[in-house]
Amino acid sequence: MPIKSSKPRGRPAYKPTAAARRTVSVAAGGGMKHEEIALALGIGTDTLRKYFEPELSVGANLRRMEVLQGLYQAAKRGSTAAAKAYLAVEPQVAVPPAPPAEAGTSEAAPGKKLGKKEQQQADAVTAGQGTGWDDLLRRTPAPPSVQ
Repeated sequence: MPIKSSKPRGRPAYKPTAAARRTVSVAAGGGMKHEEIALALGIGTDTLRKYFEPELSVGANLRRMEVLQGLYQAAKRGSTAAAKAYLAVEPQVAVPPAPPAEAGTSEAAPGKKLGKKEQQQADAVTAGQGTGWDDLLRRTPAPPSVQ
């Protein structure tokens, strides 16, 4: 008859603490590799990714933002070193997306994107320009479209 033990078999499940979560987000935000963070905590990289995924992504970016805010505030107070450090990072500026084109319009206003068929027709009208066919093709106005 096997001996029953009140202790469960295997290693107990890892339970992350609030302090460990903060440590991971600070380390990841500072640029430490996942392997290095796991080694410092005494856990495996799989355990790190399983229990600390938000801290490795969003938390790391939040910590970096906190540092940038601190640099910005110090630069505004007159710290030349903080101003140089803040301006040393090249900003990633995004162009705002264009508003979506209205459906059902056959003619596009200037700056408006044409549909696939309309663009093909517009390209076909000027296809011969600048080629040897330019003189051979008659320039006749396009027939009115029937709707």
